[in-house]
Amino acid sequence: MTRDTELEQRLVLRLPAVLGEAPSAIEPVKYAANSPTTAGLFRLRLGNGESRFVKVLRSYRLWPALDLLPGEFRTMALAGDLWRYEADVYLGGLADSLPTGMRLPTVYAIDHLDDDHLVMVVEDVRTTESPWTPERYGRAAELLGRLNVRLTRTDALPAAADRSPGRTTRLMVDGFVKQFALPPLLDPSTWQHPLLAGSALQGDLAELAVRIPQLLHELAQRSQLMSHGDACPQNLLVPANAPDTFVGIDWSMTGLVAAGDDLGQLLIGRAHSGELTVDELAELRELVITRYHDGLAAEGRIDISLDEVRTGLDGALILRNAFMSLPLDRLHEPVTDELAALVRRRLELTRYLVELGAVSLSR
Repeated sequence: MTRDTELEQRLVLRLPAVLGEAPSAIEPVKYAANSPTTAGLFRLRLGNGESRFVKVLRSYRLWPALDLLPGEFRTMALAGDLWRYEADVYLGGLADSLPTGMRLPTVYAIDHLDDDHLVMVVEDVRTTESPWTPERYGRAAELLGRLNVRLTRTDALPAAADRSPGRTTRLMVDGFVKQFALPPLLDPSTWQHPLLAGSALQGDLAELAVRIPQLLHELAQRSQLMSHGDACPQNLLVPANAPDTFVGIDWSMTGLVAAGDDLGQLLIGRAHSGELTVDELAELRELVITRYHDGLAAEGRIDISLDEVRTGLDGALILRNAFMSLPLDRLHEPVTDELAALVRRRLELTRYLVELGAVSLSR
């Protein structure tokens, strides 16, 4: 029996007590298995034709890669209930701090499956099929600016959120970029793969990696705001019945970060999925900077300049994505047209981010 099958069977036994009724069907939802605290995603079909979305959180101690994390990050992960951060977002008073036009999904139940698993049953948001236009990006950016100010003003994030300037970003770099991304990127054998051979990116990435401490220091000196943590379009659902609004899901463990940080994931999300070209990303960059700045000003933070927002956005793009956009985990697969096209897109994206890093660090 696989772990997913075992988890599904446990949900079948537990959910009737949690919901007050037995679902007519439980359907596993495919997802990228790269979140340390996500044990599984499911969609429940109810007898009345409605559906619910289920996310099962797991303790960090069950994450197979835990021992690879540096000591400070591992100690934090194992201390207390950090793994249940997303549930604490829904259970806390954060909803009262959201700007008009942004909401949380309706929560139907949050319950312990056991000491190391938590099951969350939330709204299965019906989303619009209309595209992410520049105006939608601008609207999202403005609301993120308002959100970041409000979260900070009311100190609305869970107690586990880090309130030390720059520390959240540094821990992300130490725990994931340096530990998982840089070793294969700096390994010459990686670049002997036929889909990477001939690229000059290895040297450029190595040069950019040397300047990570400089960029971390710069970001820590900028105005700090609390953030969503992973505000990509995939986590800002657009409901079909209210297409000018957003439902914020998948709140990532975060804290105080440089103003503009949330814009990085807003831009990169659909670039990673292949729905946004590098040229389109570059065109949207100034738009979201301006609209985010408008959101800050609407909430009274006129002290934060456009330049600070630009630095925060660029820093997030560089540190979180320049070293982690190439699909190195798929290079063991047979070379297909699909894989070759994916690598070409990601090489182009990585080149853009590396060049952005060179410009940002030369300011």
